[in-house]
Amino acid sequence: MERRSALKIMALIAGMGQAARTWGEGGAYPARPIKIIVSATPGSATDLAGRLVGDLLNVKYGQGVVVENRAGAGGVIGMQAAASSRPDGYTLATGGLGNNVLPPVTLRGLPLDIPAALRPVAQVAEFVNALVVRVDHPANSVPELIEYLRASKRKPLYGSNGVGSSSQMTAELFALRVGMKFDHVPYKGATEVLVGTANSDLDFCFMNLPPTLPMVEGRHLKALAVTSSYRARQLPGVPTMQEQGVKDFDVTSWLGIYAPSKVEPAIIDQLSSAIVTGLATPEYQKRIIGAGFEPKLRNAAEFQAFSAAELKRWGDVARQAGIVVEYGGAKG
Repeated sequence: MERRSALKIMALIAGMGQAARTWGEGGAYPARPIKIIVSATPGSATDLAGRLVGDLLNVKYGQGVVVENRAGAGGVIGMQAAASSRPDGYTLATGGLGNNVLPPVTLRGLPLDIPAALRPVAQVAEFVNALVVRVDHPANSVPELIEYLRASKRKPLYGSNGVGSSSQMTAELFALRVGMKFDHVPYKGATEVLVGTANSDLDFCFMNLPPTLPMVEGRHLKALAVTSSYRARQLPGVPTMQEQGVKDFDVTSWLGIYAPSKVEPAIIDQLSSAIVTGLATPEYQKRIIGAGFEPKLRNAAEFQAFSAAELKRWGDVARQAGIVVEYGGAKG
């Protein structure tokens, strides 16, 4: 009996030691700075969301937060870096539709199973894509743009920030809905796509509203439509695709925070509560809206269920549009 009791005590001590190591080497989590890996270029919607959450966690914990941009391969490079990090809660990643849902359904031969490797922590926002053209483009509406593109003597060009990105998928959904074919030009980041459109290198693009808004407000680009079923509060005068006759067109992108899948559930729950509670305050709601997002908060459990539904939805679109390529071909 005494031997069994001693073994139980030793097991308990070992478990406590492991918990202490997990929760910051003997102290309360977090005991040192947190790193957030952003799988996109600076200034992108994903980057803006990551820095917003970074500011929040820095204020909350006072440990400092480092934001590291790891762009490339449609977000896969950053996702892989986050997934392979030590699962102790000190490395997180921004992600969402363009990083965690679209690559798995559009790319074959990925180096990791993204939905299995990264665990949703909290959704922070959603946002629309905007259909934009150069500021002096003759088209001032979606029907006029369609007419212009149909009259072109060459196949129209659109750009995106990577194969399998939300900007590409939105453009391909547009092609399906209007019965046209376009050529795709992948870029490394959102800024390059927007500049290419403004410079007439591209006929049009669908791009996330946060990085697009300053170029529209600065009259470098002209917004013809937003992709959601509702008008964006930042561009109230710009009608939706559906308002302009493109049926069954409702696309919103979304962003959140992820962690390696083996991070302790208690750390996931703590982070989820901190992020959702913090971003629900008036100060952060104002900052979210000011950055071009719509506040959309989901805790870890809600975010997991939503992500699963999105995987199914966009998997169906990818199959219908025939957008499945080898991972090695995705360089944007």
